[in-house]
Amino acid sequence: MKKTVKFLIPSFITFFMMSLIFFLNDLYPFGTKPLLQVDADYLYVPTLYKMYDLIHHGGSLFYNDLGLGNSIYGSLIIQGSLFSPFNLLLYFINRNNIIDFFGLFIIIKLCFISFTTYIYINNKYSKIEYFYKVLFSILYTFNGFIILNYYNDIWLEFVILFPLLVMYLDKLLKNEGELGYIIVLALSIIISIYYSSFILIFIIFYSSVNLIFNKNNNKKEIIFKLGKSTFIALLISSFSSLPLLNQIFNSSRFTSYADFTMFTSITMKTYHILFSPLFVILFIKLINKYKKDKTNILKYIILMLLYIIPIIIDPINALMHGGSYLDLPYRYGFIPLFILLDSSLYYISKFYNEKESKINYFDIGIIIIIILLGVLDIILNNQYRNEIIYKRILISIDGDNLLHITFMTTIIFLMYFAYNFVKNKSANRIMLFLISIYSIILFTSWTIYHESRHFFCSNAQKIYENMNIKSDGRYKMDYTLYTPYYGYILDVSTLDNWIHLIPKEQIEAYSSLGYATNKTKIYSYGGTIFTDWLLNFRYNFSLDEKKDSLFELIDGYDEKYMTMFNCDGMPMCNYEKIYINDYKYLYKYNYNQNYGIVFKNIDANLIYNDNMSKFEYQNSIYHNLLDTNDDIIEYKNYSSNNKNKINIRYEINDDGYLYIYDHNDSVKYIDINRNIINNDKGNAEHFVDNILYLGNYSKDVNLTIYLNEDDETNFDIGFIKKEKILELSSDVSYKDDKYYINSNKGNYLFLPINNIDGIKVYNNGKKIETLRYLNNFICVKLDDGQNIISIKYELPLLNIGIYLSLLGIILLILNKKIIGTKILLTTTYFIYKIIVIVVFIYYYFYSIIKYVIT
Repeated sequence: MKKTVKFLIPSFITFFMMSLIFFLNDLYPFGTKPLLQVDADYLYVPTLYKMYDLIHHGGSLFYNDLGLGNSIYGSLIIQGSLFSPFNLLLYFINRNNIIDFFGLFIIIKLCFISFTTYIYINNKYSKIEYFYKVLFSILYTFNGFIILNYYNDIWLEFVILFPLLVMYLDKLLKNEGELGYIIVLALSIIISIYYSSFILIFIIFYSSVNLIFNKNNNKKEIIFKLGKSTFIALLISSFSSLPLLNQIFNSSRFTSYADFTMFTSITMKTYHILFSPLFVILFIKLINKYKKDKTNILKYIILMLLYIIPIIIDPINALMHGGSYLDLPYRYGFIPLFILLDSSLYYISKFYNEKESKINYFDIGIIIIIILLGVLDIILNNQYRNEIIYKRILISIDGDNLLHITFMTTIIFLMYFAYNFVKNKSANRIMLFLISIYSIILFTSWTIYHESRHFFCSNAQKIYENMNIKSDGRYKMDYTLYTPYYGYILDVSTLDNWIHLIPKEQIEAYSSLGYATNKTKIYSYGGTIFTDWLLNFRYNFSLDEKKDSLFELIDGYDEKYMTMFNCDGMPMCNYEKIYINDYKYLYKYNYNQNYGIVFKNIDANLIYNDNMSKFEYQNSIYHNLLDTNDDIIEYKNYSSNNKNKINIRYEINDDGYLYIYDHNDSVKYIDINRNIINNDKGNAEHFVDNILYLGNYSKDVNLTIYLNEDDETNFDIGFIKKEKILELSSDVSYKDDKYYINSNKGNYLFLPINNIDGIKVYNNGKKIETLRYLNNFICVKLDDGQNIISIKYELPLLNIGIYLSLLGIILLILNKKIIGTKILLTTTYFIYKIIVIVVFIYYYFYSIIKYVIT
């Protein structure tokens, strides 16, 4: 019992520390504030809603109408840790409490990090004092990587598993067994091959460095067992990894979006290390002992260099992220911090009792370096302040705070350095413990909660609680300040999504229709009333009251909420807190519902290009689908050399809807009949190329278009008559997940559903070929008479992955009987050497050459 308690003490202390931090920041359950930040607000918490619904109500793990029909498998893994056992905790809570639960979720995972770290320390450094085992377990739990990325809760899964993986990898490299390594690595890959890719790279680095210095003669046997075990783990995890890899390589996410230079984000990446000061100091002290233990210390130096070089040279760092990254440029930062942890423990286990009783020249050098680095940090941070903010460091930074943060970080370093010279053992331990507690509270107070953020999940949850949400149609958001995953929170269908792993063609398709997109996000914001009908939107959330009869008011509510001002265009900074009343409306479209359109011929020339007006493109779609030469949108192009503003009197003779499409972001804002309309491009998400709605009018309007002076003026103003929208209809009926159509042979059917890889379409029970209309939507050729169309989705490579996983389990059972022959050992040895050389050249030479060339 006492032994078990010893293992749990680090977790108990972690729980107490996190509870104290929550209490000091008025976070739930000690206060009313939710622990929502950045990706947690946009991605992870909304995905928890979906996980909750799957656990409680069932449903498909692979396909959902979110985004108008997409595979959600990759999304659930990368953003929801689909196969993580922690998700089972969702079974025991209420759906309305998921936002509050997220904070407890973080605490639980941090406690497990302390637990697995203690297991590793106790196993490898069993002879060091219990005090250090506990302290270093806690310090690793609150290391710089975690403090700066706590809101990426799914990353914590890998921080939990990593100490166990290294522990079992050490055993394998010492020829002490492979089972633990196989199980932990397989579990890591099952949870996510993307994040596990960082671990696989580490395994190559770590094993090669250790084997280089291994004086034993059984290297070939160890390499064979390492290769065999890794292969078995990869096979076991195939059911999870293969479908995910297929989505990754076929998605827009695999396109390089990183806007990095040779030395991007050095300051940001360095913060991960600086927020673990004791590890850094002990690592430096270990280097000072190099002459006494060259082999082991050189291992740590090489491993740290492999992970410090990417901090400085960003092409290497980008390639380690798969070729690119969006923000968060040190996602594998827990690995070098673990190396620092391990080197610190090694120093304590071997050299700590040799500590000097007085300061020597080396110590003076360390003090001078710490102070100089503090000064340099101030200079760099002042120069790259905007970059630090943009790269998602959650520190409230201005000139004074920056100076304070740098100063206090330097003081913490000096305090950690000074404790070494306290001779009394008890006083030494007390001082070390107090400094550690103080540093944890200090660092987390800069990052754990940013009070002035606007919480998008909370907004969506309040809509869910206060409005009459129905599940009989698709929803559209007419404003921009919302999470694109609100469909998961409201449990409804919507175009809005941040699934990440969607084809590039899909993003281009919706952008060409005038909807807002942002690299890996698609929004229902934008478009026109015609495209809303085309995509079968049935409900509309709006901040503006619609007096138009085309919209039927369903519900609404008034809410006081916190908004943000004085930010100078930066996505993260010191916002001014202003509480205002915000009335939200829910409307139903009163046009005829569109489940699909039967049309005669596919226009092969119906391809959007960047020189085209999006109004022109919509007219072409209208001509093709409705078999008419009439236009759905009347529009005019405006260009001018005037760099200030343009005054326009736009003639309107019918009731209808006015829009503007800005070709090159030349429009700043619009005064229409003395009402100011801001161009929402740049509001919250830097939207590009979306159509902006100007309002419902039945008579002439006066517009003053204010321009961005540096841009060439080029925009279109379009008008859609209301009567044309009311005339739109569909020949397709929908019931029990089937589409019913009476048609002549040779006609085509357009369905407003994405034609993604894995979609199978059946007509009257027979599988039929599908086409891509507008390079995205499902289109099929119809038979004469009655056509009953049904759609199924099969996750690509899932069946192959299952068979490979079964093979991996069989090999695991037979593992001890799989013995390498002399030829096999030699072959594996040379393959391993080639892999190590290729990986090293690829990351540390090819990345730089590629960057220089491109």
